[in-house]
Amino acid sequence: MNICIITYKYPSKHNTSDYAFVKQLVDAIAAQGIHCSVLAPFSISHYKRLTVSKEEYAVGEGKVTVIRPGYLSFSKFKIGKFNLSLWAHKRAFKRAFRKLDTKPDVIYGHFWSAAYCGYELAKKNNIPLLVASGESEISKMFAAPLDVREFAEYVSGVICVSSKNRDESIKLGLTSIEKCGVFPNAVNVELFHKRDKSECRQQLGLPQNEFIVVFVGWFNDRKGAQRIAEAINRTGGVKSIFIGKGEQDPQCDGILFKGPMPHDQVPIYLGAADCFVLPTRAEGCCNAVVEAMACGLPIISSNLPFNWDVLDETNSIMVDPNDIDEIANAIRLMRDDTDLRENLSKGALLKAESLTIDRRAQAIVDFISSKIV
Repeated sequence: MNICIITYKYPSKHNTSDYAFVKQLVDAIAAQGIHCSVLAPFSISHYKRLTVSKEEYAVGEGKVTVIRPGYLSFSKFKIGKFNLSLWAHKRAFKRAFRKLDTKPDVIYGHFWSAAYCGYELAKKNNIPLLVASGESEISKMFAAPLDVREFAEYVSGVICVSSKNRDESIKLGLTSIEKCGVFPNAVNVELFHKRDKSECRQQLGLPQNEFIVVFVGWFNDRKGAQRIAEAINRTGGVKSIFIGKGEQDPQCDGILFKGPMPHDQVPIYLGAADCFVLPTRAEGCCNAVVEAMACGLPIISSNLPFNWDVLDETNSIMVDPNDIDEIANAIRLMRDDTDLRENLSKGALLKAESLTIDRRAQAIVDFISSKIV
């Protein structure tokens, strides 16, 4: 099978963490002996060139070809109802598509908006189109006046990261339940796995006898980094690690590290922590939660539907993401009850066993095969 993946972002030497989760999945699919062609436009405002670059690398018995066309970004600027950014992305995908050596068996859009940009390509070339639905809020992807009815009818299948994403896609009239499969995000266990906490802390120069919580994600209101900081100040006796960046600057007592880092360095910081906290307001299915679980961390996260496919009372404390006192109480309980912490850690590891990237890739390939026969 030859799969063409269209995505707005893909890791490069300039940014190794940009949509790293997409690369993990692509590599896992390619390892099954499949040729994956990735079309990933880049903004010329960043790299100052309107060219098409092409690179290839092998993964097991398979191969990945990455084609990056340059495009001019117009942000959210429109002329009436005409969306200039949508137009620019469509042109970029078409330019990249012409560089493919062979016609793909299927086009796979990561996410709904990317699939919409690839719809004309798929229809013109009589290629089945599938969608990876992983947005935190799908409705925002189609906020502009777009005619999606014919596009929705053409889509052969939808790979949803959560039941919440499936239900939202159906409610918006983008698909039907018969076309959908739910495949929660997964983790590369060669990178994310349980480590010796003491050794991790020693390697990072962190205190051995402190209770440490870790956050991984954008520093913004949706993810809740500042709400964690405020909860920690109400709790006392807690150290913290904030991995990420964004418009907020979380401030609280006891911060041991704050800032971005390469994706492959995150696991050792997770290994050094006692629990993972993410009071996010909206997700598809959060990769950071699954990665923390694979590292054996008990989870404090939101009591909202996007978490229900991976989190329950065996591996997490689920809270109102807007209630700082509730977040603080959960952190305090996790700190003070070592038996609870240990039991939730075991539950996280048990759940993570079913959320490996290899299993997810195989399930997705089987689903794609069933939809393009």
